[in-house]
Formats: sequence, structure tokens, C-alpha cells
Amino acid sequence: MFWRAKPTIDEDDEAWQLECWQWLLENFGGLPALCGRPTLIPSQSDFPPSGRTGMDHASFVFGQVAARFPVDPEQFDLVMQQEAVSPQLGPLAHVVGAPQQPLGTWSVSAETRHRVSFEPALLDDLAGLIATFAHEICHPLLLTIAEPPPGGEENEEFATDLATVFFGFGLFGGNQAFVFQQFTDSATGTQGWSAKRSGYLTQNEWGFALAVRAMLTGEDTGAVEKYAVDGLKANFDKNFRYLSRNPEILQPLLDLNA
Repeated sequence: MFWRAKPTIDEDDEAWQLECWQWLLENFGGLPALCGRPTLIPSQSDFPPSGRTGMDHASFVFGQVAARFPVDPEQFDLVMQQEAVSPQLGPLAHVVGAPQQPLGTWSVSAETRHRVSFEPALLDDLAGLIATFAHEICHPLLLTIAEPPPGGEENEEFATDLATVFFGFGLFGGNQAFVFQQFTDSATGTQGWSAKRSGYLTQNEWGFALAVRAMLTGEDTGAVEKYAVDGLKANFDKNFRYLSRNPEILQPLLDLNA
């Protein structure tokens, strides 16, 4: 007896994602546009090294990311945030409730110039920097759509994450969604394990979104299999199997350009 394939998200989240995929397809060129934007990978083939440091490095990477979107990079101002407050004061001293700032922000001025800020620690995390820039660039793109995303404005950040998948950056956002790793801080003598979350979708939801994209485009799933972190890959595999065995789920999206 075979186990019935199941998604890694609940029915409400699945319904919302499918509605949001339809919303994105209807407003950003449909399946032809989606298929024309391959899933990008964290490698030098898609993102050559900058050979620079500091703001010069950030500006170079931002230009690489912006080039993948229908935006004018010259309309964006890039700003580095202040250093975040570290909650770790020593081996046995940890500040509870220390203020945390977002990895990136987007805003627009009266002159319609876009301002993107980023956390300085991302200068040493290329994949995280790319994921952050992709998310922030999607904000002004979604605001060009007259109607709000499915579920209303409170779902804007989730829709923004999903838009990064549409434009090919799903591996970057999905890999950053949950990071669990060992650390050693020689300055304080501290060692242990750390966990962090980035973005708004959960790793389960990123896995479903990447599976939807793969099914709609028919692209080779080798990139996800090779470059996704273990948790994301496991989620992708389960959702891809679920969608493959239930083709009627995505048929309405495929029929949009029929």
C-alpha cells in the first residue's frame, strides 16, 4: 500500500499560495514570463564575485540582483544600516529582548526614488545579501498592481517573498528561511548552536512555492536538488511529489495562458 502524497503546508496556506501565484501570473506576464526567468543558483555562474569590499561590494551585488528584475537600478538609493546590537556580552551573559533590526528595508521618497537599506553583517553573507535585495526590490514591483494581494494588505510581505520565487530567487530566500549552525566566538569564549529565521514564508512554504514553480515551468529540478539546504530540499521533494500526483491542483494556473 502506497502512502498518499501530502504537501508540507496546510489547506489554507496552499489555497493562499495558489491564489497568489495566479495574482502574480496575471500581473507579470503569465507563464511565458515565468518560464523566461530560470531559477537562479548561489554560484559564480549566476553571481560572479565582485572583488570589492564594503559599500562598493554591496552596490555591485545590488546591480547584479536588480538586473534580473524589470526595474531601473538608477532609481534606487542603497544605504547601510547601523550595526545591530549584539545580545551576547560574554560566555554567560546574554541580553534578553535585545532590539533586532530587519535585514533590509524599502521605502520611497516624494521624488519617487526608492531607498533600500541592509544590515552590515550581510556584507559577509553573499547569499543573504542577494535574498534581501531581491525581497526589497519586489516591494515597488508589487505596488504597481492595482489590487492588493490575496488576503489583503496584511499579506503583502508574504506575497513579496513569493514574488521573489516568481522572479527566480526562490533558492536564496528558501535557504535563508531557517539556518541552524554551530558557532564559536573566540573573543568571548562562547560556543554552541545558533538558529535564525529570515523572510516571512516558512521553510515549508518556500518548499511548496519552489515546487509550484518547477511544475509550472517544467524546468529541471537539478538546481534545487543541488543547491537547496537539506530542510528546503526535503520540503521541495515532498511538495513536488504531491503536485505531480495531483495535476488538477495546478491546472487552473496552466489554463491562464491556454
